[in-house]
Amino acid sequence: MILENKGEKVRIGLFGGTFNPPHLGHQRAAAACVRQLELTRLLLIPAFVPPHKSMPAGSATPRQRLEMTEIIARKIPRAQVCDLELSRLGPSYTCDTVEQLAGEYPGADFWLIMGTDMFLSFHKWRQPEKIARYCRLAVVAREEQEKEKIQRQQIFLKETLGVESDVVSCPVTVLSSTQVRQDVMDGGGESELDEDVARYIQSHGLYQPSSRLEELGKAVREHLTEKRWRHTLGVEEVAASLARQYGVPEEEAREAALLHDATKCLDIQEQLKLCRQYDIIFDYGEQNTALLHGKTAAALAQDKFGSSPQVVQAIARHTTGDRDMTTLDKIVYLADCIEPGRDYPGVDRLRSLCRQDLDQAMIQALSDTIEHVRQKGGEPDRRSQEALDDLRSKKENGK
Repeated sequence: MILENKGEKVRIGLFGGTFNPPHLGHQRAAAACVRQLELTRLLLIPAFVPPHKSMPAGSATPRQRLEMTEIIARKIPRAQVCDLELSRLGPSYTCDTVEQLAGEYPGADFWLIMGTDMFLSFHKWRQPEKIARYCRLAVVAREEQEKEKIQRQQIFLKETLGVESDVVSCPVTVLSSTQVRQDVMDGGGESELDEDVARYIQSHGLYQPSSRLEELGKAVREHLTEKRWRHTLGVEEVAASLARQYGVPEEEAREAALLHDATKCLDIQEQLKLCRQYDIIFDYGEQNTALLHGKTAAALAQDKFGSSPQVVQAIARHTTGDRDMTTLDKIVYLADCIEPGRDYPGVDRLRSLCRQDLDQAMIQALSDTIEHVRQKGGEPDRRSQEALDDLRSKKENGK
């Protein structure tokens, strides 16, 4: 979204969240902030994937969350939606968001709006002192008994970080998006949602029980560590976003992402057992989980979950790449490289390339991987080099 009236002296509230879905608690808190802080503008900022948690299985897509947030924005005085964080494929850090918005609104006064729990842990956020340079904090106190804890935290933050803060009173029923999703799944939730948001959820079939993807997620999660599961959900969200951009069926991208690391947490003996079970042929140099899990996960996807040939191939190729990669293959490979939990030199550049040119992003990712393996004294997998050569040749020939 293009932000209007840049440069004017305004009082701006920043209200971020996943909005999965936006509910009446969000609306009432936002309206209270506009009124009590005398805001001239309130920006509702849906996050792509928040840095402190992963998106749960069965979530609305980023585009759907944006559209639902736009619905409630039309019903809150002086509110508009800002898609700044949704445009990032990586994690959304508040310190980066406020810095960028401060540049777009020079001279404006900002309030960063948050609930009590977030306010009480603010000193643990990424670069809280940077946020404090640009914003005052506005904490929404929903219950009277919260105010004493809030006051102690106000003093602490002022003394340690120089944070200025205000309290917004909003005595409303405590709601959480988690509970609202469950209520919708159970056939309710109408009393917790704006009627137009409720209609949107119903018309788009959101938050319904026992979808194929949810069942796949449940089956896979049992065999993954918590860290690997968070990674998997991050890959799913990025793969879905890239699928929408590049015209690939989103369901296929999500399925491949959910299953791509299904066997990653198995040890080498268990991997070799699956190879024997499914007659998987591998090179001697592949006898490690990092490379074998792509083949064994693909075999399970086909045999146990009935995945399509396109999905199976994308899973098999996500570790090394290969010649003649399909768009789905590339999406899963790259989503694995750039999901929000990834943090290594060059990842932000690769995220940007993924939005601009998928083939160029693949060339960059494969080049970086091959160079990294060589620097560590290893021999790159031949399929990675063949994939890189194939992509470069097609680029040069305009294919």
